[in-house]
Amino acid sequence: MNNIDKYIEEKREYLKNNNIKDELDIIKYIYIDLGKRINFDSTFLPYDENKSMERYIRYNSNSVEDLNEYFNKRIGTCKSLSYTLEYILSKFNINIMTVNDPLDKAKYKHVFNMVHLKDGRKFCMDLQQDLCNIKTNSFTSNFGLKSIYSPKLVISELEQKSIDRKIGYISNDKYYQDKYLRLLHKETDNIDNFLDKVDYVLNNIESYSNDLDYITRQWYHKKVLEYFFNEEEFDYENNTGKIKIFDCFIENNGIKRFINFITVVDEDETVIYAYNKKESKYCRMGIDNWFTCLDNGLQVNNKLIRRNNKIMIK
Repeated sequence: MNNIDKYIEEKREYLKNNNIKDELDIIKYIYIDLGKRINFDSTFLPYDENKSMERYIRYNSNSVEDLNEYFNKRIGTCKSLSYTLEYILSKFNINIMTVNDPLDKAKYKHVFNMVHLKDGRKFCMDLQQDLCNIKTNSFTSNFGLKSIYSPKLVISELEQKSIDRKIGYISNDKYYQDKYLRLLHKETDNIDNFLDKVDYVLNNIESYSNDLDYITRQWYHKKVLEYFFNEEEFDYENNTGKIKIFDCFIENNGIKRFINFITVVDEDETVIYAYNKKESKYCRMGIDNWFTCLDNGLQVNNKLIRRNNKIMIK
């Protein structure tokens, strides 16, 4: 028996022992559990110039052999994550399928899962988009959706909270991380200076030390910054605004170790922040330190926008 089938049998036993038998409870439990287990595969991101399309296609097949290999490596992409959910949940008699994003114009389209419940309800779930929520114990904003283009929920927030308690995702002692962000937001309401507000948020961006992988951390920090700042101040998709996330890495023996960096431009002042994993926050760094890092092998992703390059050079 391969490991993905062993996982199914282990979870079947766990669900039985914990009296988790409702269809929707089983779906949410497996969704959360896989989200904790699997990271997004960074080798398929656009900034990796060495990615192989042949390998991409292979590892996005729905063959049991390929799914098991990805499952063992604990990494995945939208397609392999969707196929893995489909394979596992189908063993629990869940009516689930993997579907293409109909509006995605790319050659290899984004995919997600569609579920038909026995009570007649139908909803979408996108595990790739929820990885950072699950790994930071936040509310899963991409589960139970009427459409991936709309925040409208088929499975209400109240019902999901009840399920999350039942399956042990949240408790009185361990509630959603979103509560911390709401409390932090109240603190920033009294900060009028833009740079002071940014500094406060970046110094308190995580409420606990964690071991997130680079991509999950960036996705979570994107979510946090979008919560605290408007599009004029931070626009991740278009890489505009006063706050910009950019990718830096150190390469050793062909392996890239990525580091989270942020620049903040306010009028004539530019501030550079580097993420400190030990302290779970961003720390300011002087321009001299920045160039020392470059001299010591730090490389900037070639997608860094020209405006930032000009600022760095100046």
